Parts: sequence; C-alpha cells; structure tokens
Amino acid sequence: MTFQTLAFRRARSRVASPARDNSVALILLVMMSLVFAPVIGMHLVAAFAPASLPSTLMTRSAGTALPPG
Repeated sequence: MTFQTLAFRRARSRVASPARDNSVALILLVMMSLVFAPVIGMHLVAAFAPASLPSTLMTRSAGTALPPG
C-alpha cells in the first residue's frame, strides 16, 4: 500500500454525508430558536406594550375619578 492510497482512504473517510449535515443544521436551528425566541419575544413585548398598565388605562377612561390603589 502506497502513501497515496493511504492518504486517499483517510480523506474519503472524513467527508461527512449530506444527511449528517442536515441533521446538524436542524439541531442548531432548534437550539438557537429555543435560546433566542424568548429574548426576541421579550424585546417585542417591551417595545409594543402600552406605556401604562391596563388598570390605569381603565380608570382614566371611566369618566369618574377613582382614588388610586
């Protein structure tokens, strides 16, 4: 067995199959979405939430002056 044959066999065995690449990509996608989806969701809620609480909005729009608390 020559060095060239041995090098070819080692190089061929290191090539990953496309199915393995797809499963790694799927695992990375699931892990990243589990990590970053709550962070993005919290930022969206903080960006689009009303400036005051809903109870404060109701008492202001009721027309009658209710004492706070």
